[in-house]
Amino acid sequence: MKTKYFILAAIAGMTFASCSNDEYIGDTSPTLGANGDGAINFGFNLQNVTRAGDLVGSDAATKLQGQFVVYGTKHESAEAATAANDEVVFKNYKVRYVANTAGHTASNTNNWEYVGLTPYAAEKVSPAASGTQAIKYWDYSATNGYTFYGIASDADITSTKVKVEKLTTGTTFYDKGYTITIKKDATLDNLYISDRTLVAKTNYGKPVTLTFRNFGTRVRVGFYETIPGYKVKINRFYVDGDASAVVTTFGAMDVANTTNFAAALQNIKLPSELTAEQSNVLTITYNDASVAAIENQPKVTSTTPQYNYNLVLGTGVIDATELATSSATPTWDQSGGKYTTVFPCIETAQPMLIKVDYTLTAEDGSGETIEVKGANVVVPTEYVKWKPNFAYTYIFKISPNTNGSTDDGTHTGLYPITFDAAVVSIADDKTQETITTVADYSVTTYTNGSKVTVDNEYKKNKDIYVVMTNNSTGAVSSRSAIGETGGDAQVYRATTTGSEAINEATVFANLTGSPNGITLSATTGDEVATLQQYVPAADGTNFDFGAKGAVKFKGTDDGTFVYVATITKYVAPTYTKVGEGGTSGDWSGSTTYYFKTSEDVYYAAGGINEGNFADNKANLYTKTADGTPGVYAIKVIKVVD
Repeated sequence: MKTKYFILAAIAGMTFASCSNDEYIGDTSPTLGANGDGAINFGFNLQNVTRAGDLVGSDAATKLQGQFVVYGTKHESAEAATAANDEVVFKNYKVRYVANTAGHTASNTNNWEYVGLTPYAAEKVSPAASGTQAIKYWDYSATNGYTFYGIASDADITSTKVKVEKLTTGTTFYDKGYTITIKKDATLDNLYISDRTLVAKTNYGKPVTLTFRNFGTRVRVGFYETIPGYKVKINRFYVDGDASAVVTTFGAMDVANTTNFAAALQNIKLPSELTAEQSNVLTITYNDASVAAIENQPKVTSTTPQYNYNLVLGTGVIDATELATSSATPTWDQSGGKYTTVFPCIETAQPMLIKVDYTLTAEDGSGETIEVKGANVVVPTEYVKWKPNFAYTYIFKISPNTNGSTDDGTHTGLYPITFDAAVVSIADDKTQETITTVADYSVTTYTNGSKVTVDNEYKKNKDIYVVMTNNSTGAVSSRSAIGETGGDAQVYRATTTGSEAINEATVFANLTGSPNGITLSATTGDEVATLQQYVPAADGTNFDFGAKGAVKFKGTDDGTFVYVATITKYVAPTYTKVGEGGTSGDWSGSTTYYFKTSEDVYYAAGGINEGNFADNKANLYTKTADGTPGVYAIKVIKVVD
């Protein structure tokens, strides 16, 4: 028996098909048919990354550059967490596409041929393979099935830019695997890996279907703004000038990038960024049986990574003279919303930190501009752990609320401005979308399976998860309880009876004693929020935000909801009425008097003096306590039918 060697080949939804003819092998062979059906053959459909349709035949072959490598083992007894019981059948076999050759040989029914080719040599892959590839047949004495893997990277493999080697340290069925070594200038877009595919004896003679996934991760960012009366133009992003260590504070982000979108984020260097002496070694293992739907999907970790600590993408969001006004059609970092391919990095331990300057320009013809400096936001770590074959879209919304400054940083805050960050989707129609607001506490919302770029927010009857991150530490900030009394987190239904728009600024004003037509009503019934630890991810696993780290709710009907986390509770100032009994002796030039409006809002009464005191005393008040200003993390969430 040989230790199993795992090689993969990949793109979203690619399939191998294996048909059979000629004869069966083994003591339990069935009676041979007239045409025979015992030979193992390869052929597959290749699904588009967008799932718009399947690529087949020559289209699929083009994606794989006309060939792939397959590794296969058979098992006489149950495959266990040991190195035994894996007899190699396909040892790094090369399978090549040649148009119009299907049916010419017993080993070729779909234009894919492996007989007569030369396996990859030891310096390219491991274990070593030599000689000429021969035809293979199903062995019915292998009562516990076959296992198949494949990899495609054609020119990069033949030039040793991509090297695949057996992983010998695995001790369980799930951590058996292999390593892929990526050298300078390898083509990440052309590297595909497959799921581990187990074929039971009952399926011998049937097509063998392998699911292929592109090895890379695709990332893009988009911006839009919703500031009434202003256009918004981004001027610069900031990064750490060192770029050789993890950035944990916004203060360290002191180098301006006036060309590209840039953020502080640990990510693996692309092949083009490596020196001739450097390489990135990635370890491929498999998800365990705790989540059956993804049990055999590959997991990628870094063995000897070469890291960047600044993420730099396209130029489009800085080039734009004014940002888009809808999340459905944001201003992208690359034209047309094109993605940048990067390495998967599921083991990242740091959140994404974004620091940006931008300009507001009034649309009323006055030419007024407001420069906002140093606005910053944290995207939680869980949402930047990139996985193979995922496409991540981070959308940032500039809306009324900010932690930026319009001076030298002495005074922070401006209305408008918040950031919303964004949307993540993967090739097989699963989505992971988050929206993150910018303030001292960033608030991220996410719904499994919702597309912000399509729905422009969230759908009704979908679980919506809210996570708050401390911008100073990057850590998730747990809430103590849900509810209006005693709890420091709450979800409201919000309505407006006047001309006030429902946004972070108007909600804050309402919470801090300024009636403005906004009504906040506690949710009831199925809409009531709860505290959660785990949030379901798009691939069937769970994000772990710690005890009470996430809030879950859903809107059963369309409307506007508001998440409010209380950092410091607002306490209104108290006032005492002077009243009819007041005398001129009550008046003092150093005393501030207040009037009260019909909505119980107090404002300073100007022009009160000894001469007019008696005429106004029935309506005057003095402040007896200043109260507490109140600090809140607020996120407005729209739910649509």
